[in-house]
Order: sequence, then C-alpha cells, then structure tokens
Amino acid sequence: MVSRTTATNNYFLALTLPCHTTEQLIQWRATALPADTGTPVPREQLYMVLAWMNAPTVSQLTQLQSMISGLRSPSFTFTLNDAGYWPRSGQLWVGCRPAPRELLQLADLLRSRAARVGCPQPTFPFHPHVTLLRQVPTSIRLPKRDFSWPVTCQEVSLIRSRYQRGRIILNTEQHYPLFDREQD
Repeated sequence: MVSRTTATNNYFLALTLPCHTTEQLIQWRATALPADTGTPVPREQLYMVLAWMNAPTVSQLTQLQSMISGLRSPSFTFTLNDAGYWPRSGQLWVGCRPAPRELLQLADLLRSRAARVGCPQPTFPFHPHVTLLRQVPTSIRLPKRDFSWPVTCQEVSLIRSRYQRGRIILNTEQHYPLFDREQD
C-alpha cells in the first residue's frame, strides 16, 4: 500500500526486467565498455520507466492506483537490441528498435493516467530504454550493437524512489498484471 508521507518520495511506473535479462545486461556492460566509462547503474535499478510522478500526494497515488488496477492491457514482448548515449544527461542506455506498439500504447496510457490525477509528465516523446551507466563522458565510443535480448512483459510495477544518505532507495509498492492474450 502507499506510504502515508510522500513529501520526499517520488514514484514511477516501470517494467522490471527478468533476472536472466538483467544478468545479460550487466555482463554485456562489463565486457563491451571500459571500466572507467561512467557510473554503473545498480542491478536493482535496471528497469524501463513508463511514467513518473514527482512527489505525488497520497490522494493522487490512491486515484492513480484505482485507475491502473482496472486496466486491461495485454502482455507483450520486446527486444533490447539498440544502444545509445544522451550527452546532456550523460546516460548510456539500451533500448528497443523498433518499439512494439503495445509498449508505446501502455506508456502513453500510464502517462495520461498520471497526468489526469495531477502528476505532469515530460513533454518530450517517450523513448523506451534501460539506463546502464550515468556520468558517462562525452568522449564515449558506443560499442557495437551485437546483442538481442527478448523481454516478455507480464506486469507493471509501481516503485517508490527516495534519496537517503547519498543513495537511492527503491521499494516496489504494487504490481499490476498485464493479461495474457489467450486468456481474454
């Protein structure tokens, strides 16, 4: 359930990755990139954010949870097969190209629900990705995109994020299952 005090908490809706995919990402990062490339994102922070809520109120979270629990979005599969670098934020990421329609629709739906309860969403287009490294220097040379990791998405997680004593602390508050197409 949602915490009572949310003043310093941020929340997001994300697709968490299966353990075997997370291990593959960590192994690829360790072998394809020099050790001094940037700050590795910890294992528990390897996820794909779909919607973000900056310090929402308890009322906003309750409304959002009610809306999301009633969704009937299908499960789907995507493939992590692309990598890139955003120099402004210094992030190196892996993502999917092309992004499946179901992923884009789910992100759009969750962002619109979050906005509807009063949690503004970024104005830039959604780019499905998993951040692997932060504080990457602009001199980075992207490794060859010689990977392809299929990911089956069967649920969306509501995750609470707070900054405490120099660390990001994450707590999964709720899981929302996506339905199997054959069951519908």
